[in-house]
Amino acid sequence: MKVRIGEIIIPDAEVKRFIDLQSELPLSMIKVSYIGEAFKELGKAFQEHTLLPFECDIIKTQVLVHGASHNFKEKKHEYILLERAADVSAGYKLIHTKVGNEKAIIVPENTKDMRPEEMQKLRNLPYIRFILKKDIPADLLES
Repeated sequence: MKVRIGEIIIPDAEVKRFIDLQSELPLSMIKVSYIGEAFKELGKAFQEHTLLPFECDIIKTQVLVHGASHNFKEKKHEYILLERAADVSAGYKLIHTKVGNEKAIIVPENTKDMRPEEMQKLRNLPYIRFILKKDIPADLLES
């Protein structure tokens, strides 16, 4: 899909939104992967902690460049972008599931209570990350 980060336009990128719990806080992250040239502007924004507008078909927000990965030989690039907490709904809920090795999934709180068979709709969306129960800090689990 077409992605705009600041003044940069990437015509054909893969975009995934996920929730990072490594800091024990739910941080909304966006991963942008594509094949092409790297952008020096994004490296500069990373170093200077510059807030950039981000827009694609499914997300419109403000982001900070949080990290990058490059394979210059194959021209594969990946940027991890962090949404500002002020721009992201703080409400997420944990839903326990028994699908494959998936033990739980964290989804935005404003989703309706869904039956297990309806969860497949969420799994097909590009901005939901499956989180295994072992990956969730114990104090965040529902009792």
